[in-house]
Amino acid sequence: MANKKLPDTGNDQHEHPKGTAVVMAIFMLIIIILWGTVYLIMLSRGVSFYG
Repeated sequence: MANKKLPDTGNDQHEHPKGTAVVMAIFMLIIIILWGTVYLIMLSRGVSFYG
């Protein structure tokens, strides 16, 4: 068996995955929007946090 090498492309750096970052950003945005909605609902109903 001969050891065959793949041609050297000169690009040894790997690209970082971008899809995961996009999904996490969307997830965080949804969480922030949901918490903001709950906060505004509580303010509109006059809920007091301090007694």
